[in-house]
Amino acid sequence: MTEELFLKDAYLKECEAKITGVELLKGSKAYIELDRTIFHPLSGGQPSDEGTISSESMTFRVKKAIRQNKQIRHWGKIEEGEPRVGDTVKCVLDWEKRYLVMKLHTAGHILDYAMMKIYGKLVETVDAYHGPPEAYLVYKVSQPPETSQLESIANEVVDAGINVVVKFVPRDMLEKVTYNAPNLSRLPLLGEYRIVEIEGINSMPCSGTHVKNTREIGRIKILGITNEIEGVKVKYSVY
Repeated sequence: MTEELFLKDAYLKECEAKITGVELLKGSKAYIELDRTIFHPLSGGQPSDEGTISSESMTFRVKKAIRQNKQIRHWGKIEEGEPRVGDTVKCVLDWEKRYLVMKLHTAGHILDYAMMKIYGKLVETVDAYHGPPEAYLVYKVSQPPETSQLESIANEVVDAGINVVVKFVPRDMLEKVTYNAPNLSRLPLLGEYRIVEIEGINSMPCSGTHVKNTREIGRIKILGITNEIEGVKVKYSVY
């Protein structure tokens, strides 16, 4: 089982860890497993982190992290040396990519709120991607919102400088701590949930990485709104 350090501190850029598993592949490729990691895996509409895992005698370029059961596996290329089980290594994030994803993911939660304000009800999301090169959300509505209205409501939240808080709660507390959360009916049954709250805006289960304050986002830009089979697709960016 991998300790997922990013769940409690999204701003942790590096850490020490021990190699617990190695699977060597062709062409200097490999999977490395660690006892703890800062690399968020591909999941929940969020792309995988990238970066490096290294020791004095080995350098491994992390291209993708994936979650298998309770283990996170780091896939990438060995650039120097050879990873060995038991070695102590240093993990370093590609922080530029991670911080962009943090902004985009929090912006996605803000857009959920903006859609709720426009339609006067919770609007379910049927697909989402909070990362480069193109972030988007697909909402289960038949009529698209007005671009300027959606963007305006979203940026009001950004400009307000609202704190974003992460907490962990048992299942019996879920209904008490969540609000304006559109997809609760799809939640798996767990003993504990990680909650991301944009104070006064929405509070929902989420395993992604987020900024601490909405003002860090800068601005939210709606790049396009199109009708899809499942609903309305909203493409967006931050700058």
